[in-house]
Amino acid sequence: MWDHRPTADELLDARLARGWVPTPTGTVDGPQILGHACKVQRVER
Repeated sequence: MWDHRPTADELLDARLARGWVPTPTGTVDGPQILGHACKVQRVER
């Protein structure tokens, strides 16, 4: 539980710390990470 309203970066960091990885979405330009998760530099599965 947060003692304050978490920022988008804090929420993303918490997800990544639990092992979550963003799923690329197929686009006409190839697979891309969309939304705030695009800040994640490297996705390894």
